[in-house]
Amino acid sequence: MERKELVQAYVDEIFSDMEDDKRIVSYHHTGGVALLCSLFAKKRDLDSELAYICGLLHDVYPPKGGVRFFHAVNGAEMVRAAFKNELKGLFTDEEQVFICSAIFHHSDKTHLHDAYDEILKDADLMQHWLLKSEKEKYITLRMVNLQKELSLPVSELPEKKPNRFFISAFKRSAFADIAEELAYKPIRGEKADEDFMQIIRYFPEKTAFNELKNAWCAAFVFHCAITAGLKLPIRYAPTANTRFACVEAWLEWGQKNGFCHWEKDGFIPERGDIVIYNNLIPPENKPKDCPWYDHIGIVLDADGSTLTAAEGNVNNQNISGIVERERKAHIGCFLRIPEDYVWDGWKIDYKTGKPRQEEYE
Repeated sequence: MERKELVQAYVDEIFSDMEDDKRIVSYHHTGGVALLCSLFAKKRDLDSELAYICGLLHDVYPPKGGVRFFHAVNGAEMVRAAFKNELKGLFTDEEQVFICSAIFHHSDKTHLHDAYDEILKDADLMQHWLLKSEKEKYITLRMVNLQKELSLPVSELPEKKPNRFFISAFKRSAFADIAEELAYKPIRGEKADEDFMQIIRYFPEKTAFNELKNAWCAAFVFHCAITAGLKLPIRYAPTANTRFACVEAWLEWGQKNGFCHWEKDGFIPERGDIVIYNNLIPPENKPKDCPWYDHIGIVLDADGSTLTAAEGNVNNQNISGIVERERKAHIGCFLRIPEDYVWDGWKIDYKTGKPRQEEYE
């Protein structure tokens, strides 16, 4: 089979779980974008097969992860993992980067990136403009330039639209309330538990259940944060070591953003903070050579001697719960997420890992 056919089979399997009406819409959009990518590649003297595959893969995340915000960023992460599994051996390292970069940036239509990135953006915009009834919402400078490139009638350009930001509606009080309600149920790390399957749905691989069973404390925190209105991708940066399903990702993200606080420095934890524990899990209940940051929870209450937290996978026993712990025992650090936090990792260039905001003109 050709590479396009193998990629199409991968996409087909993902779309097969969708409801009929949504699956039809997704096929129309994905197929149209892929064909337009191939067309633009031919016109711009680039590899039409590679461009076509960028189009096929650009929207695979929403059917698996269940959320559309940052679907481009999460889609790039999903495809990066697929290149090591379902799509292993089909593409060179360079081709993989081209494809992932195009997917990562395709929602950012107001900035300029590299050739395949721009092809996917143009094809995505053009497909929406061709098929959607509210055509005026897609008339931007980019669309006008595409109309000129294809010798189409040129639309009148409206007033410049602002860039598209995904502003969080995060409240620490809601974060704690959601965590407390879920932990109290309790949730069990089993396929029969619908709450658990909702918690791990953001992480789209088939292996997610097996990988997270008895290791879902961080995924629990991520789910509660997203449900409370925080807008975060599953990996805070392409260069990050791990996803938010791992405690390490929360610690790194907190340190990089200045959200990480230590009691020894006089920090007083409050309801809605995140607690990262220090060697809390008994050695017999965790992998060998596990780092000190071995568990995570959401603070519900703290007094002079004890800390009450909502936790997933309490003590690696595959069940959620509300736990009271000694303040001075096994407390590593705390994260306090500002309620006005906005993730801006989309400004980072996927290929270089450095900031890049060249305006589209």
